This record gives sequence, C-alpha cells and structure tokens, in this order.
Amino acid sequence: VLNDRIDKIEEISKYVMYMKEKEIPVLPPDVNRSRAIFYVEGDGIRIGLGALRGVGQEAIAAVIKEREKNGAFVDFADFILRCAKHVNKRIVESLIYAGAFDCFGYHRAQYAAVYEEALSRVNAIDKQKAGAQISLFGSVLEEQKIEIAFPDIPEYDIMEKLSKEKSVLGVYVSGHPLEKYTQHFKEMTFNCLMLSDFTEDEETGEKVYHEIENEKEVTMGGIIADYKKLQTRSGSFMAFVTVEDMYGSVECVCFPKIYERMRNFLEKDKVVTLSGKISIVDEKAPSIIVDKIEEYDPEKNAAPKAVEAEREVYRAQTAQAESDKRLWLKVDGLEEADLDELLEVLALYEGETSVVFVMGGKKMSCSQKVNPNKALMAELTSFLPPSCIKLV
Repeated sequence: VLNDRIDKIEEISKYVMYMKEKEIPVLPPDVNRSRAIFYVEGDGIRIGLGALRGVGQEAIAAVIKEREKNGAFVDFADFILRCAKHVNKRIVESLIYAGAFDCFGYHRAQYAAVYEEALSRVNAIDKQKAGAQISLFGSVLEEQKIEIAFPDIPEYDIMEKLSKEKSVLGVYVSGHPLEKYTQHFKEMTFNCLMLSDFTEDEETGEKVYHEIENEKEVTMGGIIADYKKLQTRSGSFMAFVTVEDMYGSVECVCFPKIYERMRNFLEKDKVVTLSGKISIVDEKAPSIIVDKIEEYDPEKNAAPKAVEAEREVYRAQTAQAESDKRLWLKVDGLEEADLDELLEVLALYEGETSVVFVMGGKKMSCSQKVNPNKALMAELTSFLPPSCIKLV
C-alpha cells in the first residue's frame, strides 16, 4: 500500500501514523540500508529513499546502484565523493533532514554546515579529471579521498529538527513535537483519531461519524502545521489553520474576530489550544469553526493541585463506572483464524471490563477482561463493523 502511494506524501503520512499507533517500528531513511521503496526490515518498515520530497527517482536509483556495485558508504565524505555526479545540493539537503546520514555518527546540523562545500570540492575534482588539467605537481589530479572537518556546533533544537524532518518526509519519524504535551492535552474532548471512526454508505458514499457530530462543541490541543490567510469582502482578514495532533490533522476556520486575537502568534510549529464547533459538510472533511484559540504555555496552563486532585477523583470514578459495563461483540461470520486474532488483540488491552461474545443469538462470556479505550475500539473495527461493537 505504501509503495503504491510513494509519490503521495500526504497519504503516506496517514499510514505511517497508523503504524506508530499499532507500535510497528517506522525506521528512518538510511543511505546504507534503504531501498528506493518501503520494505520490511526486522519487525519494522524502513522508509524508502524514493519517498522523500523533491528527490528524483533517477538520482536515488543511481545512489543505490553505486552502493550495490561498490559496497556500503564508509562515511559522509565517501558518499559525497562517490555520488556527487548523481545528486545535487537540494537532494543532499533532503537526505540530511530526513536522517539518512545519521548512521555515520554526526548530527544533522553538522552535515548541513558542510555539505555544500564538500559537494563543490568533489565537483571541482571531477571537472579537473574530465579536463585532464595538470595540477601544481605536474600530474593529472588523482585525488580519491576528501577530508571533511565537521564543526563543533549543537544539533538543531527538537522542534526545528522535527520540522525539517517533516518538510522532506511529510511525517515525523524520530519523534513528535507534541509528545511532551500528551499529559496536558488528555482532558481535551477532540483528537484527530476520531476522524477515522466512521462508516460509509456503499451506495451514496456518505460518511457517518461515530465520535463527532455537526456543531458539537469540542476542545483540542495541537501544533500549527500550516495556515492560509484570506481577505474578506469587507477588507478584514480570516485564516484557515491546519492544526495537527499525535493522530493527524484537522482544518480550523478562524473568522476575522478570532484571527485578530491570534495573528500575533500565528506561525508554523506553534503549540496551541482551541475550542470551537465541529463542522461536517457533505463531500468535505470535517473541520472546526474556532471560537477561541491561544498559544499554549505549559506552566501558565498547568492545573492547580486542588483542581488536579478533583480530576483524579473524577477519573477514578469514571474508571469504576467503565468496569461496571460490558463489551459486547457480535462475532457472527468471523472465521476461526480471525476469532483467534481477535482474542490476541483483546489480550493486549487487559483491564477490568468483561467481554461477551454474541454468536447465533447465543451469549458467551470471554475470560479476558479489557480496558475499552479508544485504541482498542479502533482496532476492533478492523474485525467487526461498529454496529457489532457495544459498550453498555
């Protein structure tokens, strides 16, 4: 599936996020390991060099051919010396930001500081060789090795590093800028995983969402991935802001009054919290009509201890209420192999909620108790339609 969409970076990013949710290791591009396409490596999937934005397939094929013919690249200098005739500055920069040279032991900011000069030196060498120019020592230049002095500079800060990585891969691989905010955002009522929980009418193609509804009030925490500012007929400005969380992204519509309040901090990679109403319009992806958005400050927004204590009590009460419920699964039509796999999935989400199978009108209790969180409920839909899954 990934290789069928290797030139559609937006679609690839959704599948990469899916693999991360399933805890399938997503291995970054590597000049000594990656092929042109995605492939299975160990328990994970290695990203193909051909998936990088702005990297020509002919150039990548030439790099891989050189590696297969003359062996793995020893270091960054060896790569430049052997591949300068196949790649340009833009391609090398994309490989750096994607982490394809991380295997050589230096960090990305160091590679970014030296790659242009290294390419220029090797191109000059190749030009001299091609013209059989005489060196100062009276012989044709035969240099077969170059030395690169990497400066002693710090790595990009994590936000910049991940931003550059996403700019060429379309998705965060080595981390996520929102990981440290997970605890802070867990009280929010909306996340982008909810956008994938829907059924589609086979005849009309209409999508029915199960966790969101039109005009429902929601709160969300995320990072600004992109934005577009527009001028209205009245001369004022509004913005369409793409806000991304750990599970995907959603378009947020900020009308003039809201835009005026946010324009001072409106920029990519800014962490924000927002509230608004879900908008579901035919043939369009759901969006959020924003009524409030602000830059997120973990210290300013930290809940007082008394409030957090109240939340802990509420969470404990909610957990107890959930344990009193039962998860009903109507498994008619499942093959024996699918049923075995379903049992394995349930075992991964051990908890206090009883599971009841319904088959042929008969009820059968399952010995496995589960934690019916959103991740489990999402996995169950790969086995059963949502109408056959009930938590009551």
